[in-house]
Amino acid sequence: MLSSFLLSYREGLEAALVIGIILAYLIQINRKELSRFVYIGAVLGALINIIGGVIGFKEAKELEEASEEVFEGIMMLTASGLIAYFVVWIGNQSRNISQSIKEKVSKSTNSAGLMTLSFISVFREGLELAIFTMSNIGAKSTSVALGSMSGIVIAIATAVVIFKTAVKLNLKIVFKVFGIVLIFVGAEMFGEGLVKFFPSAEEPLETAGMLLFALPSFYVFLKSDLSKYLKKI
Repeated sequence: MLSSFLLSYREGLEAALVIGIILAYLIQINRKELSRFVYIGAVLGALINIIGGVIGFKEAKELEEASEEVFEGIMMLTASGLIAYFVVWIGNQSRNISQSIKEKVSKSTNSAGLMTLSFISVFREGLELAIFTMSNIGAKSTSVALGSMSGIVIAIATAVVIFKTAVKLNLKIVFKVFGIVLIFVGAEMFGEGLVKFFPSAEEPLETAGMLLFALPSFYVFLKSDLSKYLKKI
């Protein structure tokens, strides 16, 4: 349940912050009338993800035990790959994330463009969350659902509080914190995913897999911060 909560909170928070930045920027450029198209795109993205996620999780749960182990292993390795991609993406960001989003909005200041942008923003995060969820099909459905729903609800509430109180938030710092947490989650998923294919070498393979994932991930994720710190010494 904890891993489902953390992953859904991270994905939900990113989607909610992106939508919040889009809405705030529309107000800033006096195009508030386009906000409804942002909401429509976000709701459509969420609905498609929920329907697809429920169907996919249900079908995955009905697999035979041997097939379920292989499927869960594939999903775990895929999920850890997505986390690795997130780590590289954040690690290579040279600009403020909110500025990048605003530039995309500036290029999409029409109803269809904004609807598409918000749809893709929500759908992408939901798709990643669906893969994370299906990597945990061995757990109880109620536990996974409760962890995912609570994570999403708290993520949305967090984003609302941030924008309602006009907190000047550096999104890179937020994603750095969650990135460090997710590296540990991704390392565990990678190690457990390998074990699903080679159960005879369970403990040493899982440990090796976790180290193989975590060490380069931390290096890529923190190398710019470390180089800045070393220059100050």
